[in-house]
Amino acid sequence: MILQSIKKEFILVFSDLHSVAVLLLMPIIFMLIMTFAMSERQAEVIDKLAVQVSNTGELDQELYSKYLAGFGYQVSANKEDASAKLVLQKNFSQGLFSKQSASLVEVEFNSKTSPAIKAMLNQHIQLAFARVKLHLYLLENGDLDDSLPLDKQVDEINRQTETAHYVELKQGQNKLPIMASSIPAWLIFGVYFIVLPIATTLLNEIKNGTLIRLKTFPINLNNYFLVKLGAFYVFSLIQFCLLNVVGWHIVPPLLGYPAVAIADPANLVLCAIVISFAAVSFAAIIATVVTSFEQAIVLGGGINIIMAALSGFMVPLDVMPTSMQQVAQFSPMYWSAELVKGAIFGGFQLNHWMMIGYLCLFIAVSLVISALLFRVRIRKLTWN
Repeated sequence: MILQSIKKEFILVFSDLHSVAVLLLMPIIFMLIMTFAMSERQAEVIDKLAVQVSNTGELDQELYSKYLAGFGYQVSANKEDASAKLVLQKNFSQGLFSKQSASLVEVEFNSKTSPAIKAMLNQHIQLAFARVKLHLYLLENGDLDDSLPLDKQVDEINRQTETAHYVELKQGQNKLPIMASSIPAWLIFGVYFIVLPIATTLLNEIKNGTLIRLKTFPINLNNYFLVKLGAFYVFSLIQFCLLNVVGWHIVPPLLGYPAVAIADPANLVLCAIVISFAAVSFAAIIATVVTSFEQAIVLGGGINIIMAALSGFMVPLDVMPTSMQQVAQFSPMYWSAELVKGAIFGGFQLNHWMMIGYLCLFIAVSLVISALLFRVRIRKLTWN
């Protein structure tokens, strides 16, 4: 019976192109779009940004423009669509070494400049000041050859203030693609969207009279419901594996990175078993509650999006307010994404095993609730 039910669900789902798109194509396309959108390195982002700097042509102001350009910005004296417009004050030279705290530059950001770009620009604007002060100080003390061309002097200061060689990333971490941290989030987001096919399939069986006819047969409808969930569990496992292949072995090469090796395959298999079960169990609750296809789309899709937002998928969790970070600790999507990260990047720790326990508890509670709701739904079915 189980194999026949699974076969039946396969036929039903794959005969509906919408269900196939939701199960397979939509999560893959969404993951590709989001990872591509977040894949650019900081240097590549900076190269596209223009900064307008208005100065009087004095040495220190010219140095400031050069050091700002050294970060990669397109520095120009006349750039109307610039991400930021800087106006250097007339007392720039005197104020650099003054003990007073008066501002020496007025910054006006473009209305289209995002908060993340503003923060990065503000950091580089201040770093450029530090390098100008060091440059002028070394010139004054004779530690920098003033006979060198100005560009050579700037190169020397940049060399002396370069600090990247002092920092060494833990072995293996510097090899990860820049978007590697976002792939688990969108992978899990896609897996939890199995709620829509489950809900629509159950609604179809209610509307076409399949379930009410089954009431006339001597079968346990609760077992029928669990077998149906088992069929979708197989779908979910296939979807999980497919998204992992795309996320770790197809996306990185498309962006010029090597494929990401799985650090802990055994734990990833365990993650697949538990996470797919959690996604299907959660979907079962929504499927037994909705009474129309519109409700399935709005409620199922809406709850998934809200859970993803609260789990730190839309906005990085570490920049969220503390209260929202605490809310994320109770999200099954957050637990699922953290488990995938632990299995892919290595270092399965005690907190990961605790999250598996949380998911198992979530599965048990969800199955009990969905079974009760399904029983109530069946009792209310009548012949039209």
